[in-house]
Amino acid sequence: MQEIIGDTTYNWTDVTSKFADLCHHLPIGEIVRDRDFTLFEAMTALELMDPKMDGGMSIKNHFQEQKQGNHILTLKQLIDKQLLKIKKFTSIELIHLFDQLLSTFHMWLDGHSLALTLFTCVYLHDITIIDDNHLRSICFTFIKLIDYIRERILLKAGLFEEEDFSGTLTYNFPFYRHIIKDQTCLSDLKKSEDELNKRLRSLKHETDLNQLDINATQQLIYRIKFLRLFYSLILKYNEANEKTGEQTYLNSEEILKYLKQIDEILQLIRPSHVVTEDDITKIDDNSQLIISSTLINDISYAFDPYYNYRQLPPAFNRFIRQLILPSFVYTSLINISKQLRKMLEINDKHTLKQSFEFFLEYSTYEKPSLFIRSLLLLSYLPSIQGCLLSSRKIFGQILFTEQVKYEIRLFIVPPLLTLKYLSIDHETLNYSENFFQRACVPFSNLFYSLCNNHARTREKLSNLLDEFSVLQDESEKLDQWLHKYLIQQIIQTNLSTVNAQTLLLIEKTSYFFQFILHWTLLIMEYYLLMGFDLSLYSKRELYDVYFYFAQIILFTHINVYKTSKNILNTTVSFLVQLNQKQQINKIQINNPFIQQLNNLIQQHINDDPLIELMNENNSSQKKNKRKNPNGLLSINNEYHEQELLLINGHFSMSTAMHRCLKALDIERRLKFSR
Repeated sequence: MQEIIGDTTYNWTDVTSKFADLCHHLPIGEIVRDRDFTLFEAMTALELMDPKMDGGMSIKNHFQEQKQGNHILTLKQLIDKQLLKIKKFTSIELIHLFDQLLSTFHMWLDGHSLALTLFTCVYLHDITIIDDNHLRSICFTFIKLIDYIRERILLKAGLFEEEDFSGTLTYNFPFYRHIIKDQTCLSDLKKSEDELNKRLRSLKHETDLNQLDINATQQLIYRIKFLRLFYSLILKYNEANEKTGEQTYLNSEEILKYLKQIDEILQLIRPSHVVTEDDITKIDDNSQLIISSTLINDISYAFDPYYNYRQLPPAFNRFIRQLILPSFVYTSLINISKQLRKMLEINDKHTLKQSFEFFLEYSTYEKPSLFIRSLLLLSYLPSIQGCLLSSRKIFGQILFTEQVKYEIRLFIVPPLLTLKYLSIDHETLNYSENFFQRACVPFSNLFYSLCNNHARTREKLSNLLDEFSVLQDESEKLDQWLHKYLIQQIIQTNLSTVNAQTLLLIEKTSYFFQFILHWTLLIMEYYLLMGFDLSLYSKRELYDVYFYFAQIILFTHINVYKTSKNILNTTVSFLVQLNQKQQINKIQINNPFIQQLNNLIQQHINDDPLIELMNENNSSQKKNKRKNPNGLLSINNEYHEQELLLINGHFSMSTAMHRCLKALDIERRLKFSR
């Protein structure tokens, strides 16, 4: 077969039949695999088959199919030919347009392109031409809503990959940023709401009642109120201070107030459902607002899926959902409201471990969308203009370096972060501070990674383990540097009750290495378990997976917790006595790290092991001087005990699975299908 392209003639050979014959000899599931084609490339190929990755689309059900060669009319041409109106909309028409816009908005949040979703509505291409105040306010609000979500949430979070989201491309669509402001949109919606309420009252007082018009007006009021509340809610996330540019602190009470109102209004909205005139009498469903197709003939050209087709890249056609039904959209909005309510619990997490566990639980059980995951990250680590992720403040208030120091203090109480009156020279201070600054990078990247989709999270965690491996080496060097220095400082205090064994334990303990190892093992555990969630392990690999999980990761983690527990039991009382002795001598606090952590210690005074033991020690001395303070357990020690029991349980289960698989393999009862 010859084909002439330009001045070149190509002789093509049809290999379809030969290729089919060769494939016929392959067993089912077998493919030709190049050595460079790894699991990552395979996962990427699967993600690329996701419908929202496709620029082409097949139009079914919701749109009139367009024959090839038909000219696409612009908004002004449609108006000139009287195919589309711009004023005197009925309540039914506005409800239909609103639900269609909401469906396209939901599809955009799901990751589809703006050109295939919201901007298939021809009204959005020139909103200023609309004479109807209600529709103009609705259209402006949807435009401002997607612009805010895109600019202030999705792009600021930066969590989306190619398989997540294609809605960042704007195709030079108008966003009217200089024409209308956020508060103007809200006030216009409120005006529309008030006008419709007046109209509803007048309809109810008419002698000849039109129940359809009354119900439609009431439903339109509910929808406009929902849009106003939802937009107000979104504006509260990642809201920037006009003067400083920093995000304002997330007000949970205000968010909950909006969510409660949104839940109430969603219960009142009846999703629209368009049917033919013949079918309208056959449907008896009070949960939906049934609309006859004859009532929306004047706006049949309001949505045109081919309107932006020339701006899309060439791609092969595949069927994608377009548009989803309003009933599904409103159900999805109820679920989004529940997820946002659940997400606010992050504000009650005071430690990195608690936040880490919440992120894991939330991403596993809630299955949040990209939009929700972005809100979660920005709620925990608000964005600041020109600020790196590791330099952000937790909840916009707490420096990440301070939180890391406080986390180490809670976990293993190193003398560097617990002795109030420890004199630290300039060289040691810089060495330690550099380590804490360096530690912020992988820890902040950890929370960023947990907000990605599961496949990408696992990929990023594998890279993160390399960073923690480097951090382990740095922590070992810091421990070696501090060992001799700290012992000399403690001995110089001339404490009469110095315990040689306690001093030896302090000298031999690698405090910072144990802490970094603890977090490295936590990440390794989650990384391995995600393989089960993503179904990455074959049956043949399970034996090795359970062995590695039990004997390497969990066994090491048990030893880390035992070491930490032993240090808490042995050294906390000793460190408290050191602090109390210097306090009696009325020496000023000269440890700069304690001065930095003072606010955090006061905020979480009930969780601090040293404060807890000091308070109990003082009260016990007043009641009974013979009581031994070393027998008192802090809250943190109890937490270590609970974590140790949990890991021991995981260790026992993994070991049992490993032995079971080994026994079945020895008896040749373990068979794998080929």
